[in-house]
Amino acid sequence: MLFSLISLMVCLIAGYVCRITKVLNDGAIAALTDLLIKITLPCTIFVTMMRPFSTELFADSLKVLGIFTAIQFLNLLFGFIIVKMLRVTDSNIKHIWMFAITFGNVGYMGYPVINAVFGESALIYASMVNISYNVLVNTLGIRLIDPRQRFTKYEWRRVFITPVMISTVLGFICFTASLHIPVPITNGIKYIADMTTPVSMLLLGAILGKSSIRGLFTGWKVYVVLLVRHFILPLTVLVILKPIVHNYMALSVIVLLCAMPAASFTAIFAQKYNSDAECAARTVFISTFLSLISVPIISMFL
Repeated sequence: MLFSLISLMVCLIAGYVCRITKVLNDGAIAALTDLLIKITLPCTIFVTMMRPFSTELFADSLKVLGIFTAIQFLNLLFGFIIVKMLRVTDSNIKHIWMFAITFGNVGYMGYPVINAVFGESALIYASMVNISYNVLVNTLGIRLIDPRQRFTKYEWRRVFITPVMISTVLGFICFTASLHIPVPITNGIKYIADMTTPVSMLLLGAILGKSSIRGLFTGWKVYVVLLVRHFILPLTVLVILKPIVHNYMALSVIVLLCAMPAASFTAIFAQKYNSDAECAARTVFISTFLSLISVPIISMFL
C-alpha cells in the first residue's frame, strides 16, 4: 500500500510543479476537470462492472450502497456535534465545516487510492459509494452550504443525468444481465479509463498549487474538524462495521473512502452559493495534505 500511495504522490507533486511553473493554467485545469468528470471517470466506472454476474458480488454491492448512505448521515451528525462543541458562531463557517465532515473526496482521490491499493476489482464497491455520494451531495449538500436552498425544488436532472451516474447505471445493467461487449470496444474504453488515476492526481496537485501557502495553516479549530474527518470517523466506521461486514475488500473500501479529504465540492459550492469560499478552500487544502498521513495510518487498522 505504501508503494502505491508513493506512486500517487509522485503524480500529485508533478501536478503541483506544473501549476507553479504555469504549464497548467486555469484553462488547462478546467479542461482536465471536464475530461476527468465527463470522460475518464465514467469509463473507469463502466469498465469496473464489465465482469461475470455473481449473486454474492451483487448482494455485497447493494449492501455497500446502503451502508455508505447511512454513514453519510452519521457524518452529518458528527459534524453538527463538532461545530456545537467548537461554538462556531459564523453561520457560513459552521455549514462549511459540517459539509467538510459529511462529504469526502471519493471521486478525485478515492478512486485512484482504491485502484492503486486494491486494483480494479474493488472499484465496483467504490462505484456503489459514488451513487449515494452524488445523490446526497447534490441535494443535502447544497442545502447544507446554503440554507436558503432548503425551500427550493430539487433539480433531479442535475443529480441523475450526469456522465458518472449514467455510466454507473449502464455498467450495473451490463453486470446484472451479463452482457458482453466486443473486446476491441472494451479495450478502447479501458485505455481511456487508465487515464483516470494520473489525471485526477495531477489535478489535485495543480489545485493545491493554486493556493497561497501564507496563512493557510493558522487557526486551531479547523484541525479539530479535520481530525474528525480523517481519523475519528473512519475508525468509528471500522469498529461498527467489522462485526457486520465480512467481505474484507468491501469493508476496506468503505473505511478508506471515509478517510478521504474534504470534498472539493466544499469550495465549489461555497463559491457558487456566496458562502465563505476562502474558508472552504483553506479547509480543502489542509485536508488534502492531512490525507497523505491519515490514509496510510487508517490502512494499518484494516
